Amino acid sequence: MIRARVLTAATIILFLSTLFACKEGTTSINPGPTDVVTISDINAFITDADMKAGVKKTNNFLSQVSMSHRKHEDRGVQCFTCHHKKGNDDRIKQCAPCHKGEAGSDVVHDLCITCHVEKNLGPVQCQDCHKPEEEKSGEAK
Repeated sequence: MIRARVLTAATIILFLSTLFACKEGTTSINPGPTDVVTISDINAFITDADMKAGVKKTNNFLSQVSMSHRKHEDRGVQCFTCHHKKGNDDRIKQCAPCHKGEAGSDVVHDLCITCHVEKNLGPVQCQDCHKPEEEKSGEAK
């Protein structure tokens, strides 16, 4: 009985600390501000073993994407909407270590673009997210 109460209390504390950590834009894992982030290069974590298993690299013709956590939070997007836990017990916050190459690119694009289309808010065209470095100038979608 005591063990169940301790486990329940620990779960509640963990949930609340995660909720408030996201709200503040920082976490114990990443103590720095996390508002504007650059999405990792989808090819960056591809290994030789991945290539032998059939993972195909993207062409990388377009620049990496920067996005604002704050803009998403202000529109009611919850952390777990993008930072899923299924198969991600360590809560890795980068997409590319698991979602690699062409297939990973499809996953990331489907997640972002589908949400933007459903909400009729946010960029849906390539050039709206993949901006040349000189155009970014601190503004993220």
